[in-house]
Amino acid sequence: MDMITLERLGRGDDAALDRFYEEHVDGLYAFVFYRVGKDPTVAEDVVQETFLDALDHLDAYDPARGSISSWLCVRSRNVIRRHLRSHRRSQELQAMWDRIDETLAQVFAALEREPLTDEVIEREETRDLVNVTIANLPDNYRTVLQSKYIGGETMAQLAQRMQVSEDAAKSLLARARRAFRETFAALSEAATEGAR
Repeated sequence: MDMITLERLGRGDDAALDRFYEEHVDGLYAFVFYRVGKDPTVAEDVVQETFLDALDHLDAYDPARGSISSWLCVRSRNVIRRHLRSHRRSQELQAMWDRIDETLAQVFAALEREPLTDEVIEREETRDLVNVTIANLPDNYRTVLQSKYIGGETMAQLAQRMQVSEDAAKSLLARARRAFRETFAALSEAATEGAR
């Protein structure tokens, strides 16, 4: 989303608002859903409040500090805290996320040195963040990653289904993995920022 669209959004432009919401609602919902103990009602409330909060504070967004998606995730943390305080399981959820935040900080540091391994992906503490990351990827990247790593398709099967050459399928998969790694790192940083 460019700064012109953000300016239009600040002026209350309905088309800009629709675009802003459509581009970010799925990723934000996935981020929030796992942080509120997979409670869809609470997640929907938090997402709506986060969007309202973001619209009231558009001037606080600094593109130099990261993407709008990451900014929304960071802003949602305060809304989540308010909900968790009023939620009957708040202490249990907060303890769980303290453990996950600590692990994510370690994972984020490891990503600087080595690629994301299956062992890291399979860890209970990072499984939810992997789902959030996938939800934040463009459809074509999400599809190819899920087909290859969840569906177990071979490169030949991927290429045939996508009606492209194997080289083109390999190239798309490489770009999808790179996007996954970058998004995972950005969301890990956003997730641990409030815990510092």
